[in-house]
Amino acid sequence: MSSPNALDKRSFSKEFNMLLLLLQSDRTVTFEEAWEQSQQIDWNEFLFYVGYHHVNPVVYPLLKRLNDERQFVPPAIMQKMSHRFMKNTYEMLHLRGEMERVVQLLEGKGIRSLMLKGPTLAALLYGDISGRTSKDLDILVSKADMKLTEKLLMEEGYRLSEDTPLLLNNTERKTHHLSYFHYEKGIEIELHWRLNPDTVKEPDFEALWARRQVSTLHPSVHSLGNEDLFLYLVLHGTRHGWSCLRWLLDIDRIVAKPLERDTIQQLLQTYRGRDLIGLAFVLAQGLLGTKLPDALASLSASNKGEKLAPYVLIFMRERAILHPKPEKRDIAIYYNRYMLATMPFSQKGLYLLNKIYPSSWDAEVLPLPKALHFLYFPLRPFLWIWRQVKRQSI
Repeated sequence: MSSPNALDKRSFSKEFNMLLLLLQSDRTVTFEEAWEQSQQIDWNEFLFYVGYHHVNPVVYPLLKRLNDERQFVPPAIMQKMSHRFMKNTYEMLHLRGEMERVVQLLEGKGIRSLMLKGPTLAALLYGDISGRTSKDLDILVSKADMKLTEKLLMEEGYRLSEDTPLLLNNTERKTHHLSYFHYEKGIEIELHWRLNPDTVKEPDFEALWARRQVSTLHPSVHSLGNEDLFLYLVLHGTRHGWSCLRWLLDIDRIVAKPLERDTIQQLLQTYRGRDLIGLAFVLAQGLLGTKLPDALASLSASNKGEKLAPYVLIFMRERAILHPKPEKRDIAIYYNRYMLATMPFSQKGLYLLNKIYPSSWDAEVLPLPKALHFLYFPLRPFLWIWRQVKRQSI
């Protein structure tokens, strides 16, 4: 494993650089460029990168246009990409139908909801729900409406998707949403009461609702206003190490939308995320050729962003799995360093405190009756060591 180095695309494989070429947003890729970059690449490896980064809905139409001009992609690869494109279109239509049904169900009970990603984000940023992938529906409701929303979802056949014990009422401390799965429909809903983990300051639901926008998909469906959505996408991508290019594509698309610089500046006083915007812009410009509007150019300068970017290159190059936790020990070390470096001092304390607080991972190692859950506090260091030993033995 190499140490973080400069933001340099030459450190990537030919297959990944081929993918980056196709995703350039500042110009139209020519056949000659694509053909030259495609020489001696492993097309199955390229297809793996496309899947890992969840960008088939964007790459397939581009590659089809170039390949129609003169065939240079193996037919079997194009067939697989075409199949994935059609499959994603069907799945997004399926999600859209359920989204509209659930939103109207909540609306009928007086519950306001905001869609965070899914079909609404695809339609807003890519012009069509088939232009982006999504594995679930992310719905934000006010904390006061959480219990009733959970009850309604359960009545509709949704069940908590992870059968893990909740220790010492740690749900709000450890996460910012709960996942529900409908086994007959094959649909997962992430029910949020916050946008981000509880170590991040953010506007309350009322402020977000006041700046909402109506989705073009349905008059009952609302999503975050552009400025809130922009910062949410920045924070979400940061938390996941920007290891998936789909999240950078979202940034590339949203900066082309009308964004009020003054509103973003005001929100940054709450989020304290100027350096994180700088990181997102360093990556989007360096990897995708994203052009920033003048209104956002002053937000792009960040020494910390430039220092953090090489960590992201490691995550991408190693095709790292970072959530729910890194699979490899060396990646976990880099990820923890990266996460701490993204946080202001006050947030680091809360982050480390939450690391000390018992979690469901401890209960998996040593199940205890509820009356003895308090023992997880003194036992946590030993349980953590045991989990590391087991990870190394796999």
